Amino acid sequence: MLITGLQFKHITRNVVQKIAGVSVGVIGGYHGGNLGDMALGESVANILREQKIKTGLQTIYNLEKWPLAPFAIVGGGAVGYADSLIRVAKRYKGNYNKVALLGVDYNEKTYEGECLELIKNAAYLSCRSEAQAERMMLISGRKDITFHPDIAFSLYREFCAKNRKQIKDKQNKILLVNLIPLYGKLENGKMIPSAQYKDERPELYESFDQMHISYRKYVREVVSKALSEGYVVETIPFTPQDDEFGQFILEGLNVKHTPYHSDPLKMIRHMATAGTILATRYHATIFAIKLGIPLFPVAYAVKNELLLEDLGVPRTQFHSTVDLANGKENLSDAINVDEKSVNKYELRSNTAINAAITALNINN
Repeated sequence: MLITGLQFKHITRNVVQKIAGVSVGVIGGYHGGNLGDMALGESVANILREQKIKTGLQTIYNLEKWPLAPFAIVGGGAVGYADSLIRVAKRYKGNYNKVALLGVDYNEKTYEGECLELIKNAAYLSCRSEAQAERMMLISGRKDITFHPDIAFSLYREFCAKNRKQIKDKQNKILLVNLIPLYGKLENGKMIPSAQYKDERPELYESFDQMHISYRKYVREVVSKALSEGYVVETIPFTPQDDEFGQFILEGLNVKHTPYHSDPLKMIRHMATAGTILATRYHATIFAIKLGIPLFPVAYAVKNELLLEDLGVPRTQFHSTVDLANGKENLSDAINVDEKSVNKYELRSNTAINAAITALNINN
């Protein structure tokens, strides 16, 4: 059976760790199928490498197949489900002080058994929002749970800071567009809602067709306007599904479709060439903000809305999926985020990663 390039990279990471060994396993949704997840892992792995600590990315969904590292950092994202955390809990049972849970979203209403023991006894625990941190302190009884911006904000700080300084001098007539199949999947040329969101986002599930009608109209108007002004337009998929959906939603327009890849550095360098970006995925939005590029944000999830509002973006200057479900599709101006706020987010993210590493006492 033939394997894809993504599968080959995935298998190679595993083999290299088994041969060379690993001191800290950075654990998360690192299967290569979502560039944003890979960005989370690289944000931690880069700092570990700078400290000369042998590390490697390990996939939480099949953790038992990866080499057992003496220490582990669960590196951010929406992996705080019981069926994921239980894999970490079983692997490090009796040694929870050698595990850090860094910038994770905890999505279960309650946690029990070994998952709860892991949460209570991990060397370090932080969340991506204050509300999550407060809830986890109530659940666990811990008083030391912190919160901070997404750890991907720590990535490529020097490169991004330089780009933010130079952005006013750039006159690039390039629009990069990140589109996603909102809460559904594309089947035979038609969008089908995902059943799992019937309970999670009922307001979107019920107005699924209207949401996609509004999304399509909004995106095509942004792209059409850019094309009329002489822009080159290109899609930037963060998952293979984004790639297919971008071609579907922009059919008939003079747009270049870039194939999906899972390399965060390659993506952020490419995004730095843009004059404007339309971003829907959370980490595509973060990358655009870090680069200082004028942004048309579509807040597909609540975490996107909270991020933009916390960074001072007025609610009237971006579209949420609820807006789209209610028929909002009007054009608005691209937004810019205050550079001081971006610097602050990057520093807080970087500080949290270093705090998690320190809490593990790796060299003692």
